[in-house]
Amino acid sequence: IAKKERFTVYILLPMWPEGSPESKLAQELLAFQRLTMEAMYTRIAEVLTRHGNSEHPKDYLNFYCLGTRETAEFSQATKPAKPNSNEKLLNETRRHQIYVHSKMMIVDDEVVIMGSANVNQRSLDGT
Repeated sequence: IAKKERFTVYILLPMWPEGSPESKLAQELLAFQRLTMEAMYTRIAEVLTRHGNSEHPKDYLNFYCLGTRETAEFSQATKPAKPNSNEKLLNETRRHQIYVHSKMMIVDDEVVIMGSANVNQRSLDGT
């Protein structure tokens, strides 16, 4: 931004971590993920303002989660869902997340980094 070079970052995330989205761990992870996203947008906004750029941070940084929508005819549900359950809601809306577990970065169509390590100390240490 400071060099007036245009870039865009697209980040794909799962809607929620593996397991139940209602679990305490999942909710804590989602809260920290939201804080991280807000911090990233804030930093970009500050730089845009500092350089007199009126563009929006979303012109540079975008977060997405992938999902699929199935039809009743091709439903993957194997049995009726319990009343008032998340399964029932998912079966009614027919929307399901596509869990993203890949790690890939493409920079300026010149550099590609692909890997399988999670971005945490345990994975980066190789243990």
